[in-house]
Amino acid sequence: MSVHGAVNAPGGALEASWLDASSVVAFVELAPDGCVRRVNPCFVRLLEAAAERELLGRPITELVAERKSWAAWHASALAGRERGVRLAFQGRKGGKAVLEGDLFRPGHASDDSLYGVFVDVTEEMRLREAVQRGARMEALGSLTSGIAHDFNNLLTVLVGNLYLAAEDLRGDEKTFQKVKAARDAAKRGADLIKELLAFARREQPGAEEVDPAKIVSGLVPLLTRALGKKVTLDARPARNVGRVRCNPAQLESALVNLALNARDAITRCGRIAIVTEAVDLSGAEAERRGLPPGAYVRLDVVDDGSGIPPEMIERVFEPFFTTKGDKGGTGLGLSMVRWFAEQAGGAVSIDSTPGRGTVVSLLLPRSTDAAAETTSKTAPLSTLPGGDECVGVFSRDDSVRSTIEQILCVLGYDVHAAGDADDMLERLQSRPIDVLVVDGTGQDPASRRRFIRAAERARPGLKIVATADAADAATAHGRPRLLAKPFSIADVARAVRRAIDAQED
Repeated sequence: MSVHGAVNAPGGALEASWLDASSVVAFVELAPDGCVRRVNPCFVRLLEAAAERELLGRPITELVAERKSWAAWHASALAGRERGVRLAFQGRKGGKAVLEGDLFRPGHASDDSLYGVFVDVTEEMRLREAVQRGARMEALGSLTSGIAHDFNNLLTVLVGNLYLAAEDLRGDEKTFQKVKAARDAAKRGADLIKELLAFARREQPGAEEVDPAKIVSGLVPLLTRALGKKVTLDARPARNVGRVRCNPAQLESALVNLALNARDAITRCGRIAIVTEAVDLSGAEAERRGLPPGAYVRLDVVDDGSGIPPEMIERVFEPFFTTKGDKGGTGLGLSMVRWFAEQAGGAVSIDSTPGRGTVVSLLLPRSTDAAAETTSKTAPLSTLPGGDECVGVFSRDDSVRSTIEQILCVLGYDVHAAGDADDMLERLQSRPIDVLVVDGTGQDPASRRRFIRAAERARPGLKIVATADAADAATAHGRPRLLAKPFSIADVARAVRRAIDAQED
């Protein structure tokens, strides 16, 4: 027997004695004006009420989480179209219960009530959402992998030619600095693409010793422009806080993400502060944060915006969960920040008070190793290793091939470039080519491996430099030296010179 049929008594009144004893079926009776007349203990529990009296007499619209959904089901029930419904109810303590069942009017003229009989499907919905999030993340990984290769080729051409243009403009300092700024921006774009790819694949990115204070100071001009006039930026990177071992581009991206989130929480005018501090976590504090005791660097992003409701705090780091509603949030920003912090051996926490603002804290292990230079510089050609040896370039992409060829020519090499495999193999047999730069654009891994083996047969002792896409083209004679895209003139110069001189990376 259906729930609907079971609760209709011959006399016209709804008998709910068995519903009162049920721990799994929630029951609510509504008056014609939509106010609650009767509920059972299960409904009281699911709505987090202390007692039945907290719900009686209240309009049902104050209890449902989505009034539009309620209005549609209510109209359908009043019209006599009995049907299964799924409604989200807002709990008295901030939780949410998703209930599924029947909303109907009885067939007795003397009874003007509207009845709802539901079961709790909240956990089922959470599991379903988790599966859907996992599927979306898998799709994101596939999509990112697909576009990263093509995008890196575009950036390779852009960055490479900006380096070349900068060399031609060294005598014009003003124009040189403009081109250098464009080149650095393109490099930052490449780093962000690598970060997204690493996030989607859950890979460990390259790490180095980083001074967080320098990172914060370097971001001030960018953030000042990005935050707009309504926000005052107060960056206070304390000196000598120590260094951390992480990917510098990802640290920059995390701080930018947090600053932009803070900006979006400020409705009119406000203030955002970025503070760095050296801290030592004791046993109890470290345990509370899920970290081993020791020395850390803390980076706080503080705003005086609208804050985050308590019921959302626990979910803000979930992928695809956003507090921005219809304002266009993707729900990936804070998830990527947490992933970065965990990859760096640290943690991220959030403290927020609605109406007063939010503090997001990054805790990263403090390192004692020697610092590495993290800023990008344009070294003069006179300082770069070059030569007059014969270098071959193979790439099916005309723009990438031309960029590599121009860079090698600027470095003084005798360059022979080809976009056809047979043409390149013929050149290897007829010319004294010492090093072959292989770009994998347009070739699958197996084809690249076959080409490199054929190249080595055509010219025994040939040195190979492979771009990052061709990194899997290693042969039995040893792995090729790698040239990560996008590359600078200095990157190409070092990779080719090391290959010629048989120096290991």
